[in-house]
Amino acid sequence: MKRASAVFTALFLLSASAAFSQGNFLKKGQYGLGLSGAYATNSSASGFSGTAVVTLGGIFDLSFGAGHAVFDTAEFGDLTSNFLTPELRAHVIKQNSSKSPVSLSLSFGFAKDDFASPELEPAGIGAMWANSFVLGATVYRDVPLSGKLSLQPYVGVSHTSSTFKLTVISTGVTWSDKDGMAAFLVGLPVVYSFSERALLVLQPGLTFDKDATTFAVSLGLVYAFNKAPSGE
Repeated sequence: MKRASAVFTALFLLSASAAFSQGNFLKKGQYGLGLSGAYATNSSASGFSGTAVVTLGGIFDLSFGAGHAVFDTAEFGDLTSNFLTPELRAHVIKQNSSKSPVSLSLSFGFAKDDFASPELEPAGIGAMWANSFVLGATVYRDVPLSGKLSLQPYVGVSHTSSTFKLTVISTGVTWSDKDGMAAFLVGLPVVYSFSERALLVLQPGLTFDKDATTFAVSLGLVYAFNKAPSGE
């Protein structure tokens, strides 16, 4: 239960909500707003999330996601989780605004998961939740295709540190456990440009950790409030 409900849960949910990074698609100096929806699944869980992102100067992404997931656990049957996931991402190198052959982003995120199951109370558990911190780094590259279509393949790594807690009904005592896990991410976003300031992004991706392989796909709309400054 420790692994499946604490660390694995955080990785699964964040792979879904962080699957969309708006600043990847804007140039340095642009400000924008993005909305996306994501779905993720693997052999033990499935879930969906929605994310809103604000991009500042094409460099910083401030995002907030929320969603719901269902887990198949031996201890509690159909365990569900509602979650919130704020994240800060910095695009420290941007291919589309420099001579670099690739772009690099660094991220720091937090996830709050609240679990529910009809089996919790019979098991003597009053509440169950997890808090997780995630550090990540992603390398991506713009690959123009024909017309308004382009690709942006990426690879990345992340590390999640989770604290899992539950309250025992009979004693009121709160039990906790901490753990951590690394993951490797790959994806191939497909970008369609309606204009210089409006983009539609379909982004499939895979997250690999030592316990599972998770497939996530997101669909997002990016709108830039301004055109890229001259020379970018």
